[in-house]
Amino acid sequence: MARQRITRNILAATGPVSAGGDQGRDFETFLSYNKSNIQDAGVFFGLESNQLIVFCCTLQTSNIRRKVLADIATVMTPTPGPSVAAVFYFTEVDISVGMRHKLTQEALAEYGVRVELIDGNSIAELLSEPETLWIAREYLNVSTELISGTQEASTVGRVLNTGSVIVRSIFELDPIRDLGVHPPLQLDEWVGMTPYIRRSVDDDLDALVNAGSGLVILEGNSASGKTRTAYEALTRSTEKWGERAIVVPKDGTSLRALISAGFKLENTVVWLDDLEKFIGVDGVDEGLIRLFGASGVLFLATLRSAAKHAMASATAGAPGRSLATVSRAVMAGATSVRVDRSLNEEEVRAVKRQRSDRRISMALDKARHAGLAEFIAAGPATLERWRDGQDGANEVGAALVSAAVDFRRAGYFSPIPQEWIEAAFGDYLDPRTRRRISQAQMEPAFSWATETLHGASSCLEVVGDRLFSPFDYLVDHVQDQKEEEDRARRNGPSRILKTIPDAIWHEIQDRISENDPSFMSCVATSSLSFHPGLKFRYELLVENGSISHESLNDPGVLLNFVRSCTEASLCIPCHVAVLHLDLEAVLKALLDEFDTIPRSESLRLSESQMSAVRGLFSLAEDDANLSSPDSPVMDAAVNFPPHVWEEVGAFFLIHGAPTEGRLWQLFAAAQRGEPVKWPVSLKKNHGVLIPEYPRKRDSGTDVS
Repeated sequence: MARQRITRNILAATGPVSAGGDQGRDFETFLSYNKSNIQDAGVFFGLESNQLIVFCCTLQTSNIRRKVLADIATVMTPTPGPSVAAVFYFTEVDISVGMRHKLTQEALAEYGVRVELIDGNSIAELLSEPETLWIAREYLNVSTELISGTQEASTVGRVLNTGSVIVRSIFELDPIRDLGVHPPLQLDEWVGMTPYIRRSVDDDLDALVNAGSGLVILEGNSASGKTRTAYEALTRSTEKWGERAIVVPKDGTSLRALISAGFKLENTVVWLDDLEKFIGVDGVDEGLIRLFGASGVLFLATLRSAAKHAMASATAGAPGRSLATVSRAVMAGATSVRVDRSLNEEEVRAVKRQRSDRRISMALDKARHAGLAEFIAAGPATLERWRDGQDGANEVGAALVSAAVDFRRAGYFSPIPQEWIEAAFGDYLDPRTRRRISQAQMEPAFSWATETLHGASSCLEVVGDRLFSPFDYLVDHVQDQKEEEDRARRNGPSRILKTIPDAIWHEIQDRISENDPSFMSCVATSSLSFHPGLKFRYELLVENGSISHESLNDPGVLLNFVRSCTEASLCIPCHVAVLHLDLEAVLKALLDEFDTIPRSESLRLSESQMSAVRGLFSLAEDDANLSSPDSPVMDAAVNFPPHVWEEVGAFFLIHGAPTEGRLWQLFAAAQRGEPVKWPVSLKKNHGVLIPEYPRKRDSGTDVS
């Protein structure tokens, strides 16, 4: 409370004050020349000072006058160093106004020092104010309801009192509880955060954070260290900016509520861990970032690769701007930094210097293929626990985890209701076991699935009342494993959606709402899984106008649709017809994204650019798409200038797919009305271009 209401530059005493040598000072200030104040709606009011201020505290309730004067006499004992400018004295007991004035006058006359007495009643009033109420909630377990109504709170205060937004300095935030850093392993005496290992992106990230405004996104796979890297960058930025107010909203709606209440965002950092939770027409959009980014506001976000794909495919489910439209506009104005799960040689050398921490030593010795961050976050340990459960340690608990993982793989990225998991988990059990399961066994099974390992992660994470999310590490593992199996069989592009049990598709079909952010991504994936129920429901919504035309033609949605088709080796024009999409809009989305690719021999493609290349490649794989006069592609292409198809052909010719390149060039000639002699048979170059585009990469893919 002293840091928030009096001054920031406080140095706490170590060990019991009664040990001597500290002159009775419970804590005191250190010399500071940082006199910039953070806005009064945010973190603290007092100015930093280059004067020495001493703080004393007592729980004594009797003979308070004698206690205070004795402590001040000890504090004022002459010693080398700066003289004491003021003493702040906190007491638990209430002190009358008359006694307070008398004590301060005595101290000033006897010792020449100003004394501020803050008694129990004053402390209680300070802790009930909106900006400090969090201290009472966290350290005294005082509920907001007990305090609300005792005084008229400001509009901003009422928003803060809901707990939907936290506003504090970086050093008053718990990186695990408040900011979303994966809790590390807790082993014996090795507890708390592990030492930070400098990442190769730190210099670039520091430059972006110190620039002080705009949207900066750390992208990467689960447990790659994105959130910890962002947190450490903010702590380093205090050297330039001081302790800016950090705004941590629960969701985009909460952030807008705080702004609408009159909170001034200037000179603040808005923390958006898991960006997909915040983006939307009622939350964070490109207008909000553009407006406040110009006012010196830094939006610092993290984003998982899989969640990025989900945003690109999700629609609003009603007339208006789709979520994909908003997310695409937000991403267009962002600067992204990729944090890789694996460490490079320089980072490994930095890790080895921290071997004294047993958890890091274990990661170096045992992680092997696992990245350091994922090992410390107990990623491999949760995977082993899940497998042990499947092998008999807890088959019911493991089945709950399996169901949650497959809901995610089916395109459902929202928190998963418990009743959905309970309705589908039986498909992962032996029929004899399934028949013997009673409701009484469900609670211990969920407890097993949500139990944290070594104080770090759990297979299932509790994200709300009867709402769960599978640990992202497990989802990524299954996805990678299925893709690797398909590549080993040499069956062409992945057909992993077929491995998801029927029960998952049926539950999504029966339970999902069209207003759910995951609705469109589930439609896209289910249409490829030969479970048409959700597709039929989607078609009815389109017919009665419940889903907007803009949503259907959203570039992000269409690119994600194309990606789903190419991964399942399905005909794009056929599925455009099945889902009543506009093939011309699909071609426009592909060409617009293709146009963003730099024309050079060595490329670094984003995920959306790779989706466009794969889609154009897929269209050329079937000669009839381009050569037949009755082809839907031929009809849809008439409104595009022929030179764009010429450019597509030239791209494929340069990058190792001469057959597809030649076909697109012939298609361009046909669009110009020139006579074209289509080849009877061409030997295709499968495995030349497309395998050079690894899946599950958002940036940094080197293609040459």
